[in-house]
Amino acid sequence: MDHGLNITLLYGELFSTRIGAFFGLDVVVSALVLFLFIATEGRRIAVSLLWLPVIATLLVGVSMGLPLFLFLRQRKLDADPGALT
Repeated sequence: MDHGLNITLLYGELFSTRIGAFFGLDVVVSALVLFLFIATEGRRIAVSLLWLPVIATLLVGVSMGLPLFLFLRQRKLDADPGALT
């Protein structure tokens, strides 16, 4: 509240301890792996709106981006069962 949204201070505090750094890296690596999964799987079966789970991940986190992508993927597979081949 005193500093507002200060990204530099946020990262400084997050990575100031080993536990914090482990947590921060876990979140970053999880998001990067999700982006890779969205890009490869989304293009492979031609899922539309691939930008939506990326934005959801950046704004909320992996806990929103992954389920949203899996929903979009399943919707595509239900509409076109031959998309997996």
